[in-house]
Amino acid sequence: MSQEKTITNVPADIAKEMVAAYAKESSKNPSYTKAVWFPAEQIIEITKTLQDGKHDGLRIYFGQYTANTLDGLASEYVGRNTVLLTPTFAAGQIKSSGGITGEHEDDTEDIGNKGSLCPKECDGTEL
Repeated sequence: MSQEKTITNVPADIAKEMVAAYAKESSKNPSYTKAVWFPAEQIIEITKTLQDGKHDGLRIYFGQYTANTLDGLASEYVGRNTVLLTPTFAAGQIKSSGGITGEHEDDTEDIGNKGSLCPKECDGTEL
């Protein structure tokens, strides 16, 4: 993040409180996922997509791995929560199908996932 703070930044103490509140109830569930870590390379690729002039944002979906959705991940991921990083199109873009996009329409051909889940890989977590 840039050194310049904006209204969208959250102070660390507030973020810790938010994570703790979520964990208090959610950690009782076997699907509990505290965090998902993505490598810089994956974030940079998403950023390149968002800067192409066709996209206007990023929608983050919450999901859960099933036996059918692992695609190379360890079987212990079944039932765990995750996030799907979905770029959104600006209005008026031409889709690969030939249609015209609406405002903030999902780009379903470029959905990111497969970050490292915590618990299991929690090194470096401070919140």
